[in-house]
Amino acid sequence: MIEEKLFLRTRSGDESFGFEKEKRRRLRAVIIVILTAALLAGAWKAYDILWLRHRYLITAYCDCPICINVKSFRNGKFASRKPVYWGGIAADKKIPFRSGVELVPATPTDWFAVWRLLDGRRKFVVEDRGGKIRVRHLDIFFPKDRGGHEAALRWGARRMRIKINGKLAD
Repeated sequence: MIEEKLFLRTRSGDESFGFEKEKRRRLRAVIIVILTAALLAGAWKAYDILWLRHRYLITAYCDCPICINVKSFRNGKFASRKPVYWGGIAADKKIPFRSGVELVPATPTDWFAVWRLLDGRRKFVVEDRGGKIRVRHLDIFFPKDRGGHEAALRWGARRMRIKINGKLAD
């Protein structure tokens, strides 16, 4: 009888010890997952601070009355007095006319949008100004033969880094 109690006590002790060991193993796995997630979140935050904080707002427009509400500005010419063409963009006055601007997509959705909506074109020339164009904002011109207003709506508003005359803009 004493041997049976001793056997049961030892056996139940082994099971509880095994349960504690499994519990510790699971807790360790959860801690590793949490620390990995925190590390990745920190890496993304660092990426956001170091790279994405320099993003510009990239919008689109055409020569319709909705996009250009001043009739005298719908004369078929950019503010630089050149005729409108696919590849001209509107920028802030700090970026001089005829400066080359290259879009630098940061995310896969931006790369896909450039590939699908701009046919892979990433290089543009500053030819226009806009009343609502302020710091860190560019406006891509879509002529009617490139889809006009519908194409501008499909583009929407995106944030990307840019290169001005081959140098990354701050």
